[in-house]
Amino acid sequence: MKKILIFTFSGIILLAFIIKLVSPSSDYTDDLDEAAFIVNKDMNWNNNKSNYPHNSYLDSVGVIHYLGFDILYDCQKLQPVWVDYTMTAEKVEQTKHSPKVHRHFMPDTNLALPQASNADYKNSGWVRGHMARRQDMKWSKQAVRESDYFTNICPQDSAMNNDIWHDIENLVRRVATQYDSVHVICGPIFTDNTNGYIGPNRLPVPDYFFKTILVKDAIGYHAIAFLCPNDDKPLTMKEAACTVDKIEAMSKIDVYSYLPDQTESTVESTFNLRTWGIQEK
Repeated sequence: MKKILIFTFSGIILLAFIIKLVSPSSDYTDDLDEAAFIVNKDMNWNNNKSNYPHNSYLDSVGVIHYLGFDILYDCQKLQPVWVDYTMTAEKVEQTKHSPKVHRHFMPDTNLALPQASNADYKNSGWVRGHMARRQDMKWSKQAVRESDYFTNICPQDSAMNNDIWHDIENLVRRVATQYDSVHVICGPIFTDNTNGYIGPNRLPVPDYFFKTILVKDAIGYHAIAFLCPNDDKPLTMKEAACTVDKIEAMSKIDVYSYLPDQTESTVESTFNLRTWGIQEK
């Protein structure tokens, strides 16, 4: 879905940013303790990485680059618009043998931006749900620590988080091992705000969550998407599976805009459960 986007920033107060650049490393070390990020103030999507999703969110500040994943952050909702990362077979193997890193949810202190806090989730009935999966970041102590930042967290129903969301996360790891690499894009979707707001910062609770995965083999590109209502109703992988086009229509995000037009049209409008090893019955 190709779109021409026009961004307006009237009325938005300029914010101060602390920019730190570090070189990514696949070694599990403790020498990179602080977040690496670049805020793209001009919203020039091709400035750093050409395959970011395109969207028309006016409240986002730009792309935040962490060691293991990238985020487009929404300053109003205090949650990511989307989270983008690549999982590889090598990283899957590394995360099976990595030391335990204590879970510590906290704001990203390197960002001079409004962010959620633990107080927003206290007694709210919602759990702190990772978008970039914590387990997938355990190939690096820095990467897993950064996954606990509230820039990567959304309010999720605990049953959904532990069941269908967990199943889809496991599918990503299996696919990464099978195809050697998988491109993952995920995030919240807000529609009717039926779940209301939580905490002192009045975080809106997402109505849905989505995850899209893309692989390439000798035949070409293959994609599938999943749409998960943010509630406790049981959902199977088959029921959650959908086209990328459906996610784009609901989220207003052009997910695979970097693909050639014909390829993009095909992979976004179709999916085959057998390709992903999902039971059809």
